[in-house]
Amino acid sequence: MVRADPTMMAMPTCRVAIPTALLLAAALVLPALTDAADDIDMSKIRALADLPVKEIFRDSPVEELSPASYWKTIRASRRPVVVMFYSNADPESQRLATLIRYVATKYRAKFSTYAVMVAESGKPAKATAAEFGKRYSLDKTPGILFYDNHRGRIELESEEYIDANFKEFRSPSMLLWRVYYDTVCRYIDKNVLD
Repeated sequence: MVRADPTMMAMPTCRVAIPTALLLAAALVLPALTDAADDIDMSKIRALADLPVKEIFRDSPVEELSPASYWKTIRASRRPVVVMFYSNADPESQRLATLIRYVATKYRAKFSTYAVMVAESGKPAKATAAEFGKRYSLDKTPGILFYDNHRGRIELESEEYIDANFKEFRSPSMLLWRVYYDTVCRYIDKNVLD
């Protein structure tokens, strides 16, 4: 049996890397731990992942947010906010969007989820990426920012739930999608919804 280092699993408000080996060990050792209420059909996930991100988020609790209304919306929120920055036609963004859609649906009563389009297709131009980095502290697209309403004041808690260099988490493979979903839900239950 492979044992995970408990210090690697702790997720403080700063970024923490989880090695790929640890995730693969979890996939092999841990059974899928989704709640009975999490009725997830992987054929639907695969079909969604082929759609543009705007289509993936259609009829979901993820709301499109424009750069013009970004800070007003974030500051007006009285509950935690998750924002996904994406490229509309990009495989990494599309796979991550499927995960965000399902997590946002599960936790819709606990936090608000928004999406901001950075590019229509592919990776954003360097100038665009630099502008989003400067404006929102975004390191990479796709990317996720989490804002917590701490004592009535919104604060940026962290970028990503996992270090930006952990590409497989940022863009889950379809083979391990349920493991990613379970890991994110457990992290949110333990560390975000405090």
